Amino acid sequence: MPPFIPGLELCRAFFMEAVQPLLAADFPALPYAAALIGPGSEVLGFDTEMSVDHDWGPRIQLFLPEAEASAALPAIDAALRRKLPRTFRGYPIAFDLSRPTTEGDANHRIELTTVRDFFQSYLGFDITREIEPADWLTFPDQKLRTIASGAVYHDGIGLEAVCARFAYYPQDVWLYLLAAGWNRIAQEEHLMGRAGFVGDEIGSALIGARLVRDLMRLCFLMERQYAPYPKWYGTGFARLQCAPALSPPLR
Repeated sequence: MPPFIPGLELCRAFFMEAVQPLLAADFPALPYAAALIGPGSEVLGFDTEMSVDHDWGPRIQLFLPEAEASAALPAIDAALRRKLPRTFRGYPIAFDLSRPTTEGDANHRIELTTVRDFFQSYLGFDITREIEPADWLTFPDQKLRTIASGAVYHDGIGLEAVCARFAYYPQDVWLYLLAAGWNRIAQEEHLMGRAGFVGDEIGSALIGARLVRDLMRLCFLMERQYAPYPKWYGTGFARLQCAPALSPPLR
């Protein structure tokens, strides 16, 4: 097993050293963006040696201009399959076994898409629209975090400007979420002790755990960070400025 490299660093090097020179040679006039956003623990910066056992390795997204995507995509995919190295920094690039391949081709995991198609698929949102309050309240925190926390390695078509639209909640939405969070706590905080008084220790613990989760959620909001999904909730919380002071009483 090669030495572990955090995924964002590995994928940056993969783009700079393997993908970018290929595109410059074969498609010199094509504008594009290259990034690593969307699903994956490495996008959040939380990946470890254990992460390499599934869906992890040298990969990026290539965003093509909408007007040229249909015509350019097959040629780019064919060139990548034909010319990419089979391994990079000791890690195989053919880790997506769901895609068909032929002998001699590199079964890469470079997602070829457009900016509009990516956000439509990932957030269910058409980026040609304004983001309304109802949109913000239906976007999952985790997905917003993977857009804000990811990396854009090259941008020739305005990807960074689109990602910046999702950087954080507007002020009014933020205040609404804070109020809603405190309201959730107000409706449950007295129930933990009440369950304990009748000897329901499991029920009391469940309510206590929910209260801790809701308080942690308020901490993410107060520090204006999107909360990750449960696998990384505590890890993300530990990186907040308030974590050293609040972790002992929450624990």
